[in-house]
Parts: sequence; structure tokens; C-alpha cells
Amino acid sequence: MTVRILPYSATLAPIFDRLNRDWIEEHFTVEPFDDLVLKQPETMILANGGEVWFGAVDDKVVGACALLIFAPGILEFTKLGVAPEARGKGVARALLRHCRDRAVEKGAHTLKIFTSLKLAPANALYRSEGFIEVPMSIDQKTRYMRADIMYDLPLE
Repeated sequence: MTVRILPYSATLAPIFDRLNRDWIEEHFTVEPFDDLVLKQPETMILANGGEVWFGAVDDKVVGACALLIFAPGILEFTKLGVAPEARGKGVARALLRHCRDRAVEKGAHTLKIFTSLKLAPANALYRSEGFIEVPMSIDQKTRYMRADIMYDLPLE
């Protein structure tokens, strides 16, 4: 199966919101920061130098994710949502690899992920792509209530 990666467009914004809201509501609660980012990706992500990407299979958009500027040289891979019918078919991996390549192109030295151990398939994906668990500071633990694990991928 071929996954085509598509850049953000305003017409795809509702898909970004839906795909992410669906998985968050399935496992957790949509937090205020989630709501802002999902409803206003142009303001909350793009205007700050971040990016939003989509994965399409057979002309249907079935995945979405974002890259946020976390700190100088560090980008955060976030808001990875994949439609239930497309899970386990390489969409998330294609989006993650694309964002890793984009982080390198943008000159980042680290790609960071905040997630939850409850999301076993996501954690397996991150580890298989070389992400390493790193300790979370008190401030980082408050970024998302659901986050109980953080990974870094050195890009140098």
C-alpha cells in the first residue's frame, strides 16, 4: 500500500481535527490545549513555524500529524491520528518518517514525542523507529495530562 504525504491546506483542517479528536476521545479526554490546536492549526502550529501533514491512501486522507517547534533545535512530533480502517497499514510510520526527514531539513537535532503507555501500538512504532525514552521534567509532565512517557530521537 502506498501512502501519499500531503501538506496542510485549509480544506483538510477538519480532517486533522476529526482524526485526532477521535483517538483522543477513544482513550482520554480532549484537553484545552488539544482543542486549541485542533480547531486552530493555522494559528497554533503553522504561524509558529510548525507543520501539519496528511497521509492519503487511494485518494482518501486517512492520517494526520503535526510538527511543533518545541525549543531551538528540537521539534515535537504530535497529533498523530489515523482512521481506524487504516491502522496497522503503515500510515503512521510513513507520516513519522516524513516528519523526521522534515525535522532534519529544518536543522533540528532532536525529534521529541510525548505519549502515553496506554497507546501500545504507538509506543511500539516509536521504539521501532529508534526513539529512546527520556526522563520527563515536572514542566513536561504537565504539557498533557495523558502523557506519562517521552521519547527523543537524535537527528545528528
